[in-house]
Amino acid sequence: MEKLNVWQMIKEAVYNLNRPVSYSDIKEYINKKWANVNQATVTAQIIVLSVNHSSRIHYPPNHKPRLTNSNSPYDLLFKTKRGRVVKYNPDTHGIWEIFKNHGDKPAIRQFRDEITNKIFTPTDIVWFKNVTNNAMGEAYLQLTEDSFIIHFPKKLKTNASSPKVNEIILVYQKIDKVKAFTHLVTPVDDVVIEDHTRPNYCYGRRVKVIAKTDSNNFIHVSSTLFKNINLSGIIQGNVCKLENVSNIGNIAEMQLNIWQKFAEYFISSERQSMETTSEIIEELKITNPEISVAEGKLRLIDHIVKERNHKIVREKKQQAINSKTLNCEVCTFSFQKVYQTNYIECHHLSPISIGGVRETKLEDLALVCANCHRMLHTKFDGCFLSIEELRERLKICKRM
Repeated sequence: MEKLNVWQMIKEAVYNLNRPVSYSDIKEYINKKWANVNQATVTAQIIVLSVNHSSRIHYPPNHKPRLTNSNSPYDLLFKTKRGRVVKYNPDTHGIWEIFKNHGDKPAIRQFRDEITNKIFTPTDIVWFKNVTNNAMGEAYLQLTEDSFIIHFPKKLKTNASSPKVNEIILVYQKIDKVKAFTHLVTPVDDVVIEDHTRPNYCYGRRVKVIAKTDSNNFIHVSSTLFKNINLSGIIQGNVCKLENVSNIGNIAEMQLNIWQKFAEYFISSERQSMETTSEIIEELKITNPEISVAEGKLRLIDHIVKERNHKIVREKKQQAINSKTLNCEVCTFSFQKVYQTNYIECHHLSPISIGGVRETKLEDLALVCANCHRMLHTKFDGCFLSIEELRERLKICKRM
């Protein structure tokens, strides 16, 4: 019998077993068909072949950047949990990327097309899902990846297909009998995954994590506006629209409340959503004090986020960096000189929270320090100051 490379033996084992398998299952298959195969080598090669295993980049086949849908012979497996893998399918498991990090060393991450990258807001929290794992005592908290399959009961295939891409699901469960919110997630595609090795929960959707707590720092339902709502009345495993939860009250207030409760738990790749929303809320407090109802505020926040173009803000800052003019346009303060960092804030010359939809150009933006930015958003005698007016006030103060 022709002896294959170890990675080819692993491929044959996983493809012939045709089910989720453990490392031990693979080794048992190989030992029965081929003699004297080093077990440590098998383990190492399984890691090499697993597209989402963080240690795969330590091996030579995975040192060069690539996407896992590029037909590489080494992108064969997907790690479902510690010591367990399945055949990798880009359509269900997402595309992963080997890339060079800031230290010019290989790293892995789930690939995200920047064109479709979304900034989320509280209004995107559309669904509520009640989950459990009786064997573990908690559900999905032990997973380390930023993407996983969330499961649905056998009778709920139609329900599994209900949440759409970019609609956020608020995950609820009981941890040591304590009612807890633990995740904000959203589907990565519209595919309903079927896994009949799980007789009771055979349907699933691949979701990406937006925010996630852990078993020691979960959000107590009693600390939120959901505290007086009977969440246990929602079918186990079912997704239910917030608007259909009994006695939900003001949905906008609930969305904003739970969004703010998750503020410190947003994963690094989604922090921009929280930071952008926080910036806009702060701006609205200053420029629109009459907006006090959560519903109206959230609608305006959602509108501003959709209209705000972060690309042009980055271009404005990069333009200043390239021309060595990264100074506050009011007081000339330089974060570069004082703190050796390229930090600066960007001010819309026409307040972004008023005036309707418009195209923003580089000349519509000004780079300012935090102090001056705050003053530009503060009314003096009922009016906001322009860059020139604030600069003139500063000159007068210096002469006094």
